[in-house]
Amino acid sequence: MTNTQRLDNVENELETVKQLLVSTASYAESSNSRLDRLVERQDLTQRQLDGLALTVQSMGEKIDRFADKTDDFIETTKARNAVLDGVILELRDNQVSTNAAVERLERILEQLLKN
Repeated sequence: MTNTQRLDNVENELETVKQLLVSTASYAESSNSRLDRLVERQDLTQRQLDGLALTVQSMGEKIDRFADKTDDFIETTKARNAVLDGVILELRDNQVSTNAAVERLERILEQLLKN
């Protein structure tokens, strides 16, 4: 092989290496671009997850407050029912006393009418 042929072979190999380097650089640029887009999407997803976490936390707090209000309402209702039960018992006692007094008055009237 002559020097000229060797030089041509070296130049051809250098051209091949150059093309490989250009191709590798292009692939690296493309990969970096895709990686940048993935990072942007990941950031967007993380912001959405953070927003969702805040929404869930807020809803949890609202549910807790609602449960507290419900518990208060139940306790208030129980207390009112207890008072109402006492009033009903008192009314029943008064009705029994009133009925007894009416019966006594009827007996007195009957006796007075007989006399």
